[in-house]
Amino acid sequence: MNKFRPPRAAAAALIAAALVQVAAPAVSAQEFPIQSQSLVGGPATVRVDLGAGGATRDLALPRGKSAVIELPVDVRDILITNPAVADAVLRSPRQIYVLGMTSGQTDAILFDAAGRRILSLNIRVDADFGALAETINRILPGARVQVEPLGEAVILTGMVANASDADKAGQIALRYVARPEQVLNMLSIAGKDQVMLRVRVVEVQRSVIKQLGVNLNAVLQQGTGSITLGQTANFSINGTLPGGGTIGGTYTGPNGDSLTGSIRAFERVGLVRTLAEPNLTAVSGEAAKFLAGGEYPVPVNQDSSNGSVTVEYKPFGVGLAFTPVVLSGGRISLKISTEISELTTQGAFTLGGSTSGTSLTIPALTVRRAETSIELPSGGSMMIAGLIQQTTRENLDALPGVGSVPIIGSLFRSRDFLSGDTEMVVIVTAYIVDPNNPGAFQTPADGLQFASDAETLLFGKLNKVVGAPPGANAGRTYQGPIGYVIE
Repeated sequence: MNKFRPPRAAAAALIAAALVQVAAPAVSAQEFPIQSQSLVGGPATVRVDLGAGGATRDLALPRGKSAVIELPVDVRDILITNPAVADAVLRSPRQIYVLGMTSGQTDAILFDAAGRRILSLNIRVDADFGALAETINRILPGARVQVEPLGEAVILTGMVANASDADKAGQIALRYVARPEQVLNMLSIAGKDQVMLRVRVVEVQRSVIKQLGVNLNAVLQQGTGSITLGQTANFSINGTLPGGGTIGGTYTGPNGDSLTGSIRAFERVGLVRTLAEPNLTAVSGEAAKFLAGGEYPVPVNQDSSNGSVTVEYKPFGVGLAFTPVVLSGGRISLKISTEISELTTQGAFTLGGSTSGTSLTIPALTVRRAETSIELPSGGSMMIAGLIQQTTRENLDALPGVGSVPIIGSLFRSRDFLSGDTEMVVIVTAYIVDPNNPGAFQTPADGLQFASDAETLLFGKLNKVVGAPPGANAGRTYQGPIGYVIE
C-alpha cells in the first residue's frame, strides 16, 4: 500500500499525458450513480455528492484512460491498495486524478486533514474496447451493439438484424483480443428467420440375376466294382439356387450302369424405386433432423453375472439433417446431410453356430449418404448428389479339362451372373417462411368421410365421394366428383 501526497515528477508526467487525451467517458451511471460531465479535450469529470448514497463508490476505467474526481470537501491524503492497477494524484485539495494503469481491481481511500475517511473508491480497470463498439455499429448498419469489458475479455450484448450480422460482430471482436475464448457473443437477433427445406430423394435400383448349371451323376458297374462320376452346378456369386426350374432325367443300363442329369436354370429381374420428400422448418442458426424408417437392435454388452444383454438401437431409412443460416439479401447458407440406408444380409455378423445350437445374426446396412454446405436464394433449388453405381459380376465353374471341350464341355460348366445398377438423386429447395393461420393448412384427412355399411357391402366402397359444389369446376377441363379417395 502506498500513501500519496501532492504530485511527484513521474506522476506529473502521467497527469500531463492524461490531460491531452480525447474525452472518453469511462464511468457508467449504473456503476457510479453520481453526477458527471465530460470535459472537451480532457478526461471524464466525476462530481461526488457525499450526502447521496454513502461514502463508497464504484469506478470503472479503461486501461490507459483517466477520470477526474471532484469533491465538496478538501482531501489531504490518498491510499491506493495496488498502485500497479490504478494511480491517483492530488491535483488540488478538492480535485483528484485517477489513471487506469493495467487490467485488474484495486481500491482508493481518501482522507481529510484530520485523518477521517471521506470517500472509498472501488476501482476496476479493463482493456479499452471503446473503439470496438464504434467499429461494429459502423460496419453493421442498424446494429445496436454494446461492448462490456471484463479484464482482457469482452462481452458483446445488444441486438443485430440477423444471425449473419451476429457472426460478423464476433469476427470483428476476435481482432481485439489475444485468444478466441476471450469473446463472449451474447447478441440477440431482432427477427429470427425460419427456413423450410424441401428435399427430394429419388433412388432407383435395378438388378439382374442369371444362373445356368448342369448336374451330372454317372455310375458304371464293372463286375463287383463301380466307378462314380459327378458334376454339381455351383453358384458362388448368388449362393444356393433361389428358384427357377430344373429339367433332368435318369438312364439305367442292363449291367446296373446309371446316368442322372439335370439342368438348373434361374433368372430374376428386380426394380426398386425409393422416393422421399421430407419437409423441415428450422429457425436460422438452429439444427433440424428427420428420419423415416426404423431402428434395429444391436447387442453391445453382456453381463457375466446374470447373462443380461445390453442392446442399442441403430437407425436406418431416409434421414435428413440440416442447419440453415439466413444471410443478407435473403440468401440461405445450408449445412445439409441426407442418406438412404436399408438392412441387408450382405456383410451381416453371425454369432454362435452349430456347436451351440443357436446363432445370432446382426444385419448390415447399405448406405448412400451425401454431406455438403451450399448457399442458395429463397426458393432456389440445387442438386447436391447424383450418384450412379454399376456392378457386374460373373463366374464360370467347370470340371477341369472337360469343361474346355467344345460343345460337350457345356455339360460340365455352370454360369453365375449378377448385374446391379443404382442411381440416386438429391434435390434441395430452401424457402424463408413465416407462420400462418391454422385454417390455411390442409391435411389428407380433411373432408374424408367413411362409407356406410350398406355402401361397403353392396358397392365395395370404403369412403364417400361427394359431388362438387356449384361452380367449383367452372372453367376447368376436368369435370366430376371430388373427395379424398383411398381405394
